[in-house]
Amino acid sequence: MISSLHINGYRGFQRLDLSGLGRVNLLVGKNNSGKTSVLEAFHLLTSRGDPTALWQVLWRRGERFQIEQDPRRPQIDVDVSHLFNGHELHVGSKFKLATKNETPEKWLTFEVAELSPKEQTELFGVDPDTAGSVPSQRFALQISGRPTPAVQRIALSRQGGVSSESLNSPHILRHRSADPAPTQYIATESLTGTELIALWSKIQLSPHEELVLAALKFLDEDIERIAAQVSTQPYYNPTPRAGFIIKRKGSEYPIPLGSMGDGMWRMLTMAVAITQSKGGVLLVDEIDTGLHYTAMEAMWRLIFRAATEFEVQVFATTHSYDCVHSLATLCIDSNDAKNGITVQRIEAGKNKAIPYSENEIRLAAERNIEMR
Repeated sequence: MISSLHINGYRGFQRLDLSGLGRVNLLVGKNNSGKTSVLEAFHLLTSRGDPTALWQVLWRRGERFQIEQDPRRPQIDVDVSHLFNGHELHVGSKFKLATKNETPEKWLTFEVAELSPKEQTELFGVDPDTAGSVPSQRFALQISGRPTPAVQRIALSRQGGVSSESLNSPHILRHRSADPAPTQYIATESLTGTELIALWSKIQLSPHEELVLAALKFLDEDIERIAAQVSTQPYYNPTPRAGFIIKRKGSEYPIPLGSMGDGMWRMLTMAVAITQSKGGVLLVDEIDTGLHYTAMEAMWRLIFRAATEFEVQVFATTHSYDCVHSLATLCIDSNDAKNGITVQRIEAGKNKAIPYSENEIRLAAERNIEMR
C-alpha cells in the first residue's frame, strides 16, 4: 500500500509531497489546486508509465491537436507539453513521480530526449543515411523507473504529440506489459457503457454481483436484479449510459439503468470498478458526482468495506462539504482509529499537502472545523 507520494515537475506542481496515506484517501482543496493532477500522477505511476494510461490522461482533458496531413484521414495527437510544469516542451523537459510503500520505493521519470540517427532508425524504422529519408520525428519521451517500465521510449512528433498509431507500433506492442497493474480511473463523467460492460463480463454470475446490487439498493431499495444488455442491431450506436437494465419490485418489464439518473450510473461504476482493482488502486475524480448528500454515507461505507475486502487503496477528490462530513461520520461511528482513512488538503503554491488522520477528521467534524 502506498504511504506517500512525491511529485516533481508534473503539471502545476514544481513539487508536492503527500504523506500519511491510508486505505481510503479523500483529496480536498480549492479549484485549480491540482487534485485531479494528483490522481493522474497515481495513474501513471501505478500503471508503470503504460502509454495507454498516458494517452488517457491527456485525452480526458482535451489536450490534443489535429494534424492535417491527409484531409481524408486527419491525424489526432495528444499534446504531451501540458504534462510538464509550465507547459514547456524541449529537450530536457522532465517530471518525476515517486512513492514509498510497504515494499521498496517506486519511482517513474518522463523526460524529453533528442534521438541519435541510430536511435531514430530503431524507433521509427527509417534509415537517416538514405538520401531523402531523414525522419521528420527526432524526439522521444524517455521513461525510466523502478520497477523498469515495460515501454521505455515513445515517439514524439515535431509538434510534441503522440498519435494513436504510434501506440500500436511494433515497438510499443512488443514491449508493452501483458499484465498491467490493477488500476481503475473513474473520471467525473464516469465510465462509458462499453467500458462498464467489459468490466461486468469479468464479474457476471460471480459473488461480486451481490456487491454491485447492494450498491444500487442504497439509492433504490426496490431494485431486484441488474444485467448487461448488448444490442446486435446494425443501427445500434452505443451511448455513454447504455448497456445495462434493472428489474424493480412490482414492475413486469426491465428498465434501462440510464433512465435512473446520474447517481445510479455513478454508483454502478464505482461498485464494478472496485471489484476489478483487487490488490491495486481505485482513483475517482469528484466522487460525489450525481449523488444526493443523503446517499454519501452509504457510498463511503460501501467503498470502505469493498476496499478492505479486495485490498484496494482508494484515492478520490471532492469539493463537497457533505462528502467530507459523510466520511467523517464513518470515522465517528468506528471505534478503531486505525482503519486507514485520511483527508489530504492540497493548497496551490504549497509543497506539502496537509494530512488529516481519522482522529483529526472526527474532531473536525464534531467541532465543525473546515477541512476543504
